[in-house]
Amino acid sequence: MIAARSAVDALQPIINANPASTVSTSTSSTTTVTGTGGELLAEQLRAAGVRFIFVCNSSGMGSLCDAVVDRPDLQFIQGISENQAVAMADGYAKATGETTFACFSRVGGPLASANMYNAMKDRTPVVIFTDHMDSQADGRDGHEDLDDWLDAFKQYTKWRWLVKEGNRIPEWVVHAFKVSSTAPCGPTLVRVPRNVLYQSNLKAEIFSRESLSVPMDITPNPKYVERAAQMLIESKNPILHVGPEVWTSGGRSDVVRLAEMLGIPVTQAWSWAADFPTDHPLYLGSYFSPMRFPAPIDLFLNLGAKMPDPGSGPPMVSRTAKIIDARVDSRQLGADYPVDLSLVADVKETARALIEALNSVATKRRLAAIKEERSAATRAFTEKIKYSYLTAARDGWDEGPLTWPRLLLTVNEMLDEDAIIVEEVGTEEWILRSFPFADGKKTKIGRTLGRSLCWGMGASIGVKLARPNQQVVSLQGDGGFLFGQSDSLWAMSRYDVPIITIVCNNRSYDEPRNNILMKGGRSRQENKDMICYLGSPDVEFTHLAEAYGIRGERVGHPAELKPALQRAIAATREGRPYLLDVLVARTGLAADSSWYPRYSVAGARTRKV
Repeated sequence: MIAARSAVDALQPIINANPASTVSTSTSSTTTVTGTGGELLAEQLRAAGVRFIFVCNSSGMGSLCDAVVDRPDLQFIQGISENQAVAMADGYAKATGETTFACFSRVGGPLASANMYNAMKDRTPVVIFTDHMDSQADGRDGHEDLDDWLDAFKQYTKWRWLVKEGNRIPEWVVHAFKVSSTAPCGPTLVRVPRNVLYQSNLKAEIFSRESLSVPMDITPNPKYVERAAQMLIESKNPILHVGPEVWTSGGRSDVVRLAEMLGIPVTQAWSWAADFPTDHPLYLGSYFSPMRFPAPIDLFLNLGAKMPDPGSGPPMVSRTAKIIDARVDSRQLGADYPVDLSLVADVKETARALIEALNSVATKRRLAAIKEERSAATRAFTEKIKYSYLTAARDGWDEGPLTWPRLLLTVNEMLDEDAIIVEEVGTEEWILRSFPFADGKKTKIGRTLGRSLCWGMGASIGVKLARPNQQVVSLQGDGGFLFGQSDSLWAMSRYDVPIITIVCNNRSYDEPRNNILMKGGRSRQENKDMICYLGSPDVEFTHLAEAYGIRGERVGHPAELKPALQRAIAATREGRPYLLDVLVARTGLAADSSWYPRYSVAGARTRKV
């Protein structure tokens, strides 16, 4: 009796999850289901392994809402703007490596496009779903409509489709998942007319999660791998340049083994991840031109990154250096630099193949000799760089407002060893030098390669949903927060997302101000910051948090930081978010200026109305 009751209890979620749809046939890879368009969508999401649906308010999602009522294994996580829904999905995908699902009203597309663009630049696997005008009214430039919505998102998506037949909703959603998750990954867009979503008695095949998987363990050509290994052996001053494909391929440990094998110094490309351990003695930091070490570089091994972008200046990699470019995304291979050898393959597989090839083309004694000489020189240099950074960090250590190093190094000291930093600030090099991002240690997610603001806060929610048992800190600039990111505080509060948000408040867009003034134009000549000063009004970010039921406090002096962090950590351990508004010193040109081009509408009136 007890065994029978246990069996019934085990089946109950399945019974409850299908009250309005019926399963008629089943194979190993598909199941045939009958229901509304919304129910077919819900069933395909379940089969694809989706747990969280990142959604924004939309009457167009009504049919999906009806379906989710009876499917408790699907959980809506709602944002109050479409841009934040996409950011949450993006953060979840980055933290898990899984394809995520975000949906919203069709008219929210233009607002969401900023984070669709970020996802495209980062090649994040996100499936985006919206409703579409009713079939009978399509093409009339009607209410909440455009004649061609798909073309509007062509630059922001890897693939996009308008579904016209309700029984094909699962097929096209599966197509979107496959395209999105196949390297190089990227966001995809599916639209379904609202009336089609509400159609009933639709019969369709639901594809299993296993059938969606497209293995991308692409191995490089052995002939070219052997040639690359020989080039590495023969080079005197090679450098290894790593990027986001190292992280997304799961190949960081293999890349470390490769670097250690020959004692190759490593530089970090622009990336939303830390693709090489930042506390490793071979880690030099970001790539600059010219590099202080080693000099001169005679071989540039690029693994999983875009080549350094020179903009309108001279090449960032000397024309005298040989270049090996290895990545799965072949779009730019040989396009912006003359490449001596290209390897189109999975970065993890490439690193492993190179290790094997090196063992075959050189003796253990020769490999050990190369490693010893290079490793010693690189270790001496990186220790000097670390010492210099920590020494320079003491400058202004006890002065307010806080310096960036004082803030970052203190945060690192106070956080759990395996904390996750979700950052959207313009001080990447300081962040990379202040935190030990490595396996078993802290993790970096952000800033996006797209650099479009209004991403970090929502992304941190997605990260915390994905990694609920790890401490998550959203490191956010005040300018970035003002890009509509108070919206995310609503979701943090509603869903009890225990994140520590640190708003680095210097009342300025430091990065744009320096970029503008460095050009030496009239703004610089008159020392006038025309558009980057954010004071007047001085925003009190803790008041914004309070409006959403989130506690917070302002930190104006270094002595206040540790106690404030302790209270923030205690609050998150109790299950609630916490916000710190930390006053940070401005840096660079005109950093001490509070001038801006003033104007008063009230003062311009001729009538006091």
